[in-house]
Amino acid sequence: SAIVRFENQAAAEIAAKLDGDSKQVSVKTVPNGIFGGAMGDLESATIRASKFTTKGLPLFTEPERSKKGRVQSLQIELSDFRLGDLDIESLKAVIPECRYDFNLAIKKGQIRLSKSGTGTGEVRISEKALERFVLTKFREILSVSIRCNRDWIWIEGIGEFLVIKTAFRVLAKLEPVNGNKLVLSQARVAFDGLPVDREVADAVLQTLNPVVDLDKDLNLYGAIKVDKVASENGFLTASGATTIPVRPHDSRQLE
Repeated sequence: SAIVRFENQAAAEIAAKLDGDSKQVSVKTVPNGIFGGAMGDLESATIRASKFTTKGLPLFTEPERSKKGRVQSLQIELSDFRLGDLDIESLKAVIPECRYDFNLAIKKGQIRLSKSGTGTGEVRISEKALERFVLTKFREILSVSIRCNRDWIWIEGIGEFLVIKTAFRVLAKLEPVNGNKLVLSQARVAFDGLPVDREVADAVLQTLNPVVDLDKDLNLYGAIKVDKVASENGFLTASGATTIPVRPHDSRQLE
């Protein structure tokens, strides 16, 4: 009963940081051995959440807190949610060797991570969600259609480039840069069905890149360092090293 109460309190606290009338949050823990729960030693903790919105990352580490509590494997499974202006199909991460303030958890039911390891994570985004994001982010794009397949991305629409309103088409790879930006590369650009010269193509790419800035657009504060991007069957998948970052001074305004 103590474990169930702890899980419910943790879920309620996380849910309080998320928006959405239909949000669903659960926390499940597995003690490490018979006495693990009593000692704050957990083999795993799984956070699941869906149907919510948030301005940025809702979970940070606070290194000044006690590291008595241990989570051998922190598993995060999020689905059908909006992060900033981007709708995300799913986000999954497994992060090893996390620490938390065990006394605070016992006394007040509050979860405060004090240390995070580095694991792996994956984010999956639909092409329709990417269309809505592009229209919101780039004022130069008046209408857009995006297709993702075989690691290529097709972007077509109406835009205003170099003071010219035109139908445009971009065929490109979407690749990670510095771990936190997704940019168009190896691009072929056409206006009104005709290829443009390199100078015009570079101007278009300068307007559209980065398509997504994980830290600036999504307030992830380095939580994911993307090293691989794949696009197939209408979905874009970005994966890489994942951690729970240290709480920045300006993060409280996101809660």
